[in-house]
Amino acid sequence: MPENPLIRQVDLRHVAAFARSLIASLRAAAGGADLVKLLQGHVHAHCPQCQLRLFAEDVLALAGNEAPDPKVSAKLHRLAQGFCGRQGCEALFYEFSFEAVEGVDWPKVLADLEATGGPQASETAVAEQELAAHRAAARRRTWQRVLLGLGLVLLLLVVRHVMTGGTIPFLREARHFTADPASVPKLGETNVVVPVPGKAAEPKGFKAAPEPGRR
Repeated sequence: MPENPLIRQVDLRHVAAFARSLIASLRAAAGGADLVKLLQGHVHAHCPQCQLRLFAEDVLALAGNEAPDPKVSAKLHRLAQGFCGRQGCEALFYEFSFEAVEGVDWPKVLADLEATGGPQASETAVAEQELAAHRAAARRRTWQRVLLGLGLVLLLLVVRHVMTGGTIPFLREARHFTADPASVPKLGETNVVVPVPGKAAEPKGFKAAPEPGRR
């Protein structure tokens, strides 16, 4: 008589991580064995509430992709999210059965999964990687904001510098003004025009000399 299969109940929140750990353990234990044939003939999984089955291809897909596109497989997408693959089913776990097969010590394989933390450990590692990536992205966003703020401050300083008559090398040179010597009062003279009788005195104006090169 064939031996009774080993039964394991897997929390649906960890079923995708369990699939990844199982496939990794089988690759190490079974060597070059055909995993598809091994899973098809000796590993079975189903929902005890709605009886939805998982096939070998489903287990391999869950092991290779955390959240398959719902357009490709709604069942696998729901399983990767921690829900039963059948819409509307509220089951909390799936049952996996492992039938005896030459070359694979199922008790050892499952014991190794539990010893290494099983799917919970895999999910913890994934969560840590996601947290590290999130922190790195947050740091990049912070630096981008800092650089953007510094750029805006620099731009405002340049605009203020230009508006107040400042110079910009090669773009806006300083303007030089010279007074017309004929309009500058000589020593001992005053800048007030001699008043005409009956008319108030007016200040003598100064005329700016033309810029060099202009007439």
